[in-house]
Amino acid sequence: MASAKRLGEVQWTKVELGAKGDAPPSPRSGHTITVVGDRAVVFGGCGITPTINGVAGEPAIFNETYFLKLAEPMTWELVDVMGDVPSPRWRHTATLLPDHASVLVFGGLEKGRRFNDTHVFSMPDREWNIKECAGSPPHPRSHHTASLVDFEAEDELSLPISKVFVIGGYGGPGTTRDFFMDVNILELDVWSWTKVQYMKGPAPKPRSDHCVCVSGKKLILSGGRGWAQGKTHSGFFNDVHVLDVSAARAATNPTVEWVAPEGYNPDDEKPV
Repeated sequence: MASAKRLGEVQWTKVELGAKGDAPPSPRSGHTITVVGDRAVVFGGCGITPTINGVAGEPAIFNETYFLKLAEPMTWELVDVMGDVPSPRWRHTATLLPDHASVLVFGGLEKGRRFNDTHVFSMPDREWNIKECAGSPPHPRSHHTASLVDFEAEDELSLPISKVFVIGGYGGPGTTRDFFMDVNILELDVWSWTKVQYMKGPAPKPRSDHCVCVSGKKLILSGGRGWAQGKTHSGFFNDVHVLDVSAARAATNPTVEWVAPEGYNPDDEKPV
């Protein structure tokens, strides 16, 4: 856990778990952790099953749901969930929805198979539900990002709306595999997928394992990896791009624009 004692200072401390509660999740990576109120929801991942009676665990891909109670002393809970639990996966995304009580899980992979299904976990009900969405979902993928953006009401007769923007990743239909730099929008008011066809500006090179954070109506993308180019280019990026989605409120023909941040150097986009 990170805490700040003085302005500009961050200090890491190891959390001492309370005596009560379940055992923590077994070692894993590629899982997600999403804060919902006073708890964090941990789902999925790829790792090792627990050691039992001195017998070492085995490699596995998980679809367990855990709660981590954030009030000290922190405790873990292996949740007894109901509903349509997503199949085991890792390198998926988990996005907090506008009700601040539900988590949207999209994509991921298991043993080479990529997913493009959409699941929602209700924290109060402890229940998973698969969402049958209209439109055409993104191609199956993993290692992507999924970011929530809220749009204000346009006038007194309209309502605020929220959208999830899925960017990039690695995957493809069937057995095809490639890196993406497409932008797909999930319209949460009608649960419908739209692939953005109108993108202005120079888009980043296709990639996965990048990071995206939200700042108002802009999505800031950093780093990632794409195809290597011989021995001189590993395929890893250290560039920064900004996606302006302020014109993407319309459900029909949404428009986004890639804009270069101040001080952008095109050479930064070359793989390092």
